[in-house]
Amino acid sequence: MLQYKIDVISELAKAGINTTTAKKSRIFGQDTMRKFRNGDTNISLDVLNRLCCILEMQPRDIIRFVETDSDREKIISKICDKRVDNHINV
Repeated sequence: MLQYKIDVISELAKAGINTTTAKKSRIFGQDTMRKFRNGDTNISLDVLNRLCCILEMQPRDIIRFVETDSDREKIISKICDKRVDNHINV
């Protein structure tokens, strides 16, 4: 699961970007700003690129990956199952 390492809204405010500025300049839409406020990391790479540019940060400074049980169950287990299936069929 991806999580923000920073409070994006607070960091944008330090850079002079608030919801009104973001909307008027079309840097970020209202939905994207809402995602930032709610901690929703489901953003595009283009949005991440803009964040990096504005905040003068690298992606690793903004987000981090924290493995969860859900990740292991939904993602990792499928890879492991596929490897097992491929091994049996070989």
